[in-house]
Amino acid sequence: MNVVRVSIYTALVLVATIVLQVYTPATRGYFNLGEAAIYVVATLSTPFTAGLAAGVGSALADLITGYGVFAPGTLVIKFAEGFLASLLISNFRRLVKDLVKLRLISISVGVVLGVLIAGVGITFFTGVVELYSIPLSFMAVELTFISAALTVSTWFWIAVGLTIAGLTTYVVVRVRGESLSFVVPILVSGLFMVLGYFLYEYFISNPLQGIPPEEAFIEVPINVCQALVGLTLSSPIISFISRARE
Repeated sequence: MNVVRVSIYTALVLVATIVLQVYTPATRGYFNLGEAAIYVVATLSTPFTAGLAAGVGSALADLITGYGVFAPGTLVIKFAEGFLASLLISNFRRLVKDLVKLRLISISVGVVLGVLIAGVGITFFTGVVELYSIPLSFMAVELTFISAALTVSTWFWIAVGLTIAGLTTYVVVRVRGESLSFVVPILVSGLFMVLGYFLYEYFISNPLQGIPPEEAFIEVPINVCQALVGLTLSSPIISFISRARE
């Protein structure tokens, strides 16, 4: 392992994570651009190097910017995200020449991921869910932007699973072979990150902060957007790197 290279990659993830932060009152977390750097690093390095840079860089960003309660979870979740992205990208590249096999494997991964997420949701997170945001004071007036109760049914999680499987299948069918080698791995690792933060917030960070665990649902679409923005920003860079290596 090259220590200088790991340090540079870690700094890249750190800077990308703190350059833009959008606060999420529901969980006291934040939206950031760190995923873009993680996905680029995953393309350039080995799984362990990518995981180390992603985990340490993102956790340092939490500590530096006042989100320390998330740092332990971030270290593990982002390490796993970077490791998984790099591992999948390196393996998918070997399959680019066999495009039919690559597409079948990619679709299978999306379907399995959809089934797993639906299964976890149906098993642990169905029933009545109360959602409300942390009250914010503005000119001596307390404002609560979200206050609602809803019932999360089995069909909701089935729809989520089908959506994930369907979107993955659509991407697999539409993109070209060389793009498929990194688009699907990034989508899979990004969804893993979304699930990781949901579980961490539901069971650990929200209870520690006195926030109802159900508030973790609010950050799911935000983290999905974070992964998709990361894919959008990193794709042209990864494509350029891939062409330069040829």
